[in-house]
Amino acid sequence: MNKIIKFIFVTILLFSMYHLVRDLLTNAGIHNYIVDFGHRAKTLWCGKICPWVTVPPEIFNIIATVIVLKRNHIGILGFFVLVQIPIWVILITLVP
Repeated sequence: MNKIIKFIFVTILLFSMYHLVRDLLTNAGIHNYIVDFGHRAKTLWCGKICPWVTVPPEIFNIIATVIVLKRNHIGILGFFVLVQIPIWVILITLVP
């Protein structure tokens, strides 16, 4: 795996860890400038499960990126991690 791909996976790992902690703190009712940075108001499409929608993909990303970085090979896990990026970007821009 070259340095650029490794950097991408390390970035995804760090972002997923930050996002998971931020979501858990928000769900616990803790608010500060770090937690509220970039946080959107409640969305209408997910109802009561909104606070927990992103937790499973974040946990998957953390586990999968650690495996990919240890193996030093992208494989199917790395593919699934990389496919999530455009899907989340599309969802964020299209869903109110």
